[in-house]
Amino acid sequence: MKKIVLAALVASGAMAAGNSDYAAISVGEATSSLSRGGNTVTDTKTAYSIGLGHYYGDKGRVSGTYSHIDYTGINSDSLSLSYDFMLPVASSVSVFAGPSAGYMWFEDLSGLIYGGEAGAVYRINDAIEVEAGYRLMLGTGSYTVGTTKTVLDDVSGWYVGANFRF
Repeated sequence: MKKIVLAALVASGAMAAGNSDYAAISVGEATSSLSRGGNTVTDTKTAYSIGLGHYYGDKGRVSGTYSHIDYTGINSDSLSLSYDFMLPVASSVSVFAGPSAGYMWFEDLSGLIYGGEAGAVYRINDAIEVEAGYRLMLGTGSYTVGTTKTVLDDVSGWYVGANFRF
């Protein structure tokens, strides 16, 4: 019986060895697309993000992210939760893809956002990674002035960043 308990403890410790928490910071380009009165309006600005997450070995990770975009006097802030499926393609490189959902504060267009992200992670050492990817978030926010309805269609863009494991 002692051998079974010892084997279970060793196995669970080995499975947990690849698990780690991380903090992330990134910068990129975000394009917001709005529909207004039958026309599409787009605006591209710099986006900044910070986040916290947890790796589940080399198979997946979950993260919470705060993002900020400054549209010339109009701020857009969002909080999102993501799960990424990880696929190691080399000893220090993984590709990932997964769903995201959250809430965006964007003047009168605030509302739920949902979508996904995909990219690649390069592990420099046990504590530092660099990451590049693409995010697409669909919006639900809208407002109407008179007979003209404005709808937040999506926010999308590329980013690069660093992850710090601890």
